[in-house]
Amino acid sequence: MTTLDTLGHAEPAPAEVAHASLAMADYDAKAGDYAAALDWLAVAAQCCGLTPEYRHKKVAWEISLETPDRGPSARSCAAAAGRRPRRG
Repeated sequence: MTTLDTLGHAEPAPAEVAHASLAMADYDAKAGDYAAALDWLAVAAQCCGLTPEYRHKKVAWEISLETPDRGPSARSCAAAAGRRPRRG
């Protein structure tokens, strides 16, 4: 479980909350906790919306939750990012 204790004051600006939430999402995803990462993305989306990069990550992380034994394949990640997987 991660926490959001990096905010500067008790009533942070929405952009500050979104930035910290995206950092926590990346942190949890690197640890393989895609459910927590998606929760952090939801916080960021409520504050400021998601960039195309994080919309792609969201899809990839959702796919990872559907296949927990293997994680996302190169093909599914590439499809989520809207490009073809590399070969070789």
